[in-house]
Amino acid sequence: MADIEKEQKDTFGEPSDGLSTCIDVTPFGNDTSPTIEEIEAYAPSTILIMIGSMHFEHAGNADVLSLKISSPEDRMGTLEDARKQVAPNTVEALHVVSKSSSISSLFDDSILSTFYDVLIPGKGEVMVHILPESSALADEMPVQADDVDAIRMGLVMAGYQLEMEQQQDGSWILLARKPGLSSVDEEEEEDDNNDNENSDT
Repeated sequence: MADIEKEQKDTFGEPSDGLSTCIDVTPFGNDTSPTIEEIEAYAPSTILIMIGSMHFEHAGNADVLSLKISSPEDRMGTLEDARKQVAPNTVEALHVVSKSSSISSLFDDSILSTFYDVLIPGKGEVMVHILPESSALADEMPVQADDVDAIRMGLVMAGYQLEMEQQQDGSWILLARKPGLSSVDEEEEEDDNNDNENSDT
């Protein structure tokens, strides 16, 4: 678990309570959809989703696509805009960070399902990190297992395999993975690739 915490800090930096500054989510801009060439050129290995009024000091990694969900009304548009920027089966990790108080009002299964097809089969992992409302009260009011019931169910319904969940320093962390392709899926994908190659010739 210490390795997981270190990986998050190395990638995203330290969390900062009480701030609502939004990390830039749209490297291609808000007015137009990215072209195929732009999508192929931009290949983030990690997607970071922050839910609610919180902020991470970004470590400056160019291959991290970051987005913030601050209201239910903007949620779907934000997810769809980000999804258009990523090619299927190219992302290694999806990180979702939220305070426990934001789950009931801002969390939705679409946050997990929207990026399912962009994760690499058998390798792409989803880490959901739920923080206590206040770090000062982490020992007295830690996040509990039932606080994340909706997230746990959302992971399963989206098709992920839940591998681990554990309380850590007042927070609750869930780790899931996108299953690998079955032999049938691999054959269908190979056929699709062959069809695409034939259509290009």
